[in-house]
Amino acid sequence: EFAEGVVNLRLFRSTDLARNASLLGVQRLVELAIQKDLAWLEKDLRALARFDALYAPLGDTAELRETSLEHLKRYIFPTEPLPALTRKHFETAVAAARERLPGLAQQFIDRLGPILQLRQQVQQKVGATASTSKPGPQKMTSFSQIGVAVAKGVNPLADELNHLVPPRFLERIDYERLPHLPRYLKALLIRAERATLNPVKHQERLRQLAPYADALKQLEAKPIRSAEARRELDAYRWMVEEFKVSIFAQELGTAMPVSPKRLDSQLDATRRVF
Repeated sequence: EFAEGVVNLRLFRSTDLARNASLLGVQRLVELAIQKDLAWLEKDLRALARFDALYAPLGDTAELRETSLEHLKRYIFPTEPLPALTRKHFETAVAAARERLPGLAQQFIDRLGPILQLRQQVQQKVGATASTSKPGPQKMTSFSQIGVAVAKGVNPLADELNHLVPPRFLERIDYERLPHLPRYLKALLIRAERATLNPVKHQERLRQLAPYADALKQLEAKPIRSAEARRELDAYRWMVEEFKVSIFAQELGTAMPVSPKRLDSQLDATRRVF
């Protein structure tokens, strides 16, 4: 197991317990095995300096480089316990990590750029997040409330933006999910425009979304006690985002079939493991 910065050898009562406890230790050993390659990756990430201005509302350059490196490590390292704690399986994990490294920094930068650019566009469109407001689309219960909020310089959609791309957002989002974020951000832009053009229809769609957004907010407020709970919550969270696209910006398309029935099923699965 990995604790206090070192990998320790411990005996467990069963193979399953040993495998589950070993994941962080294995990840650390893989990191040590490819540390020279990771040093090159970290060097390549200096190119993130081009995004200083775009990232400035969220944090500084050092934070962006730090969270980017940790984000990519999660993608590179094993995410599941090894089938068995043997040299062969470990060497396979090291080889798989090395295979993901070539060109990874540039691929990541190419994914990150459009996200930060669109985030800036949405922020300019919807304004700043109120420090006392709570995230969630349920705040947009009527067009009059939207109007009052905007008049005060705060659009409730800004809370959704902050939930989708918050400070240190790379700690919350997997590498494979990054290509979808531009679509979610474009959907926010479309929502902002259509909310003023047709407020009645927008309210109808908000009512469709509200039960699922509320459930997500409640689940995210609970402690996550297992990797399974994290996986199910992430699946539900991204399904909610896809549902938003389907009802507010259908022309953008969804990455998966999504419907109230599918959302109910995933919500049930998520609640069972919490």
